[in-house]
Amino acid sequence: MFIQPAQTDWDTFYENLNRRTGLDLKLYRPEQLQRRLLTILRSRGFESLDEFWRFLNIEPSNIPWLLDRLAINVSELYRNPEKWVELRRAILPQMLKRSEKLKVWSAGCSFGAEAYTLGVVLQQLGAGDRAKIIGTDIDEAALAMAREGAFTDSDMRAVPADVRYKYFSRSDDGKWIAGDAIRKNIEFRKGNLLRDRYDNDYDLILCRNVVIYFTDETKKTLFNKFFHALKPGGILFVGSTERIFNAEAIGFETPLPFFYQKPYEEGKWQNAS
Repeated sequence: MFIQPAQTDWDTFYENLNRRTGLDLKLYRPEQLQRRLLTILRSRGFESLDEFWRFLNIEPSNIPWLLDRLAINVSELYRNPEKWVELRRAILPQMLKRSEKLKVWSAGCSFGAEAYTLGVVLQQLGAGDRAKIIGTDIDEAALAMAREGAFTDSDMRAVPADVRYKYFSRSDDGKWIAGDAIRKNIEFRKGNLLRDRYDNDYDLILCRNVVIYFTDETKKTLFNKFFHALKPGGILFVGSTERIFNAEAIGFETPLPFFYQKPYEEGKWQNAS
């Protein structure tokens, strides 16, 4: 018989997993997280959280499997295509005017959809070699997929046909494979958004459809960290459900919806917290 976890059971499980993996589940929205975990437990036949943790201790090779299922790796290339058009027409040309080489971070990159989309957009601007794109994620399985640069028809459903055939090739198993011209400027690394120290010289940060799963307090912390990770004039590009409601308090300006810019003038941001 399945034993419904009490809050103390959840807390103990979160603390155990945090010590083992560095992933702090207390920073995620509890209702979504607990629903996902309960589905996993029941589908695998466990009767309690404690029993599940004992299993993970005996079979630690299953911990990456668990992290893969807890991570929210739902993405596709060109998600919200109108925003990528704005990035190509209004944002990137200005960046390329003031910087010979852009440093870009795809934060919480999952299997690389955002990073590869940006790679295509830069190629379209004739600036494919003028940016270094770094993708980070805590999920090793997602990173392995990102490095392959192989995408399903579903992943590619928003990509225009001419773009598909120009920048991707079709594999024997039906996947779309990113071309070398795009891949060579993208690097994927393991990273923990909540724990890591960030560089502070990014021209552009992509963090789309990632923070919606965090608590409001965690979102505030992350947006502040992103602000300080940008160069003056740098841009944070977020997803269509991730509007920053306290953007001015952080120090951001908003040139376009879902694009947040660190001001050029030092006085506007040097004391931002």
